[in-house]
Amino acid sequence: MVKISEEGLQPIVDIDSNLRLLGTAHVSRNSVELVEKQIDEWSPDVVAIELCNSRAEALKEDRRLDQEGLRKVIKEGKAPLILLQSMLAAEQRKLGMDEGVQPGAELLGALNIAEEKNIEVALVDRDIQVTLRRAWRGMGLREKFRILWGLLAPEDEDEEIPEIEELLSNNDLLSELMEELKKIAPSAGEVLVDERDEYLAMMIQKQRSKGKVLAVLGAGHLAGVSAHLENAVIDEEKLQQLEI
Repeated sequence: MVKISEEGLQPIVDIDSNLRLLGTAHVSRNSVELVEKQIDEWSPDVVAIELCNSRAEALKEDRRLDQEGLRKVIKEGKAPLILLQSMLAAEQRKLGMDEGVQPGAELLGALNIAEEKNIEVALVDRDIQVTLRRAWRGMGLREKFRILWGLLAPEDEDEEIPEIEELLSNNDLLSELMEELKKIAPSAGEVLVDERDEYLAMMIQKQRSKGKVLAVLGAGHLAGVSAHLENAVIDEEKLQQLEI
């Protein structure tokens, strides 16, 4: 069942009485506040967060991958990862999502609040390096060219940009961002969205034996993760395949 919080901004999906999905916008102050409210009011036994260990550490230290020197990035073979992260950042800016909040602030907030309240935290996302590497590896030359062109092309000043309030109140806009990525690079979109939805669902499902689970994830993943959770199947072999 999908419902909207009292603030009218935040989609919540109750899979059942012991599993709640909280959809967030990764660059919204409202999302940070609503995460805290849900933890306080719903009192989960576990807070499952759409983070991997490396992203959690980067958020805690306020590190961004693009702060690394270009020479070091190329030497370590991370150039494709930089490119894909730049693509995602460009899409966020295009949707007017940059309002002075670090992307992922609500996820870091969920982690900090849960730790302060001695609630178990589960980081349920696949390692970001694996995700971006699989996305880049799966793309053809034409898709890689589209990404490069998209980054280099000048922005259309006449393009209408939705307000952040509109973005939050309409989950379809977040889904639209995901669909746009799929159009630019279908292979990357499959890895960045579809694969992660399945992976997140299985990792969340693994936490259910511990009691009430509040899963905090980007609103663009709500539909896909919810659909996978309806099957409630944990395929360990598939999980291992998705981590390579």
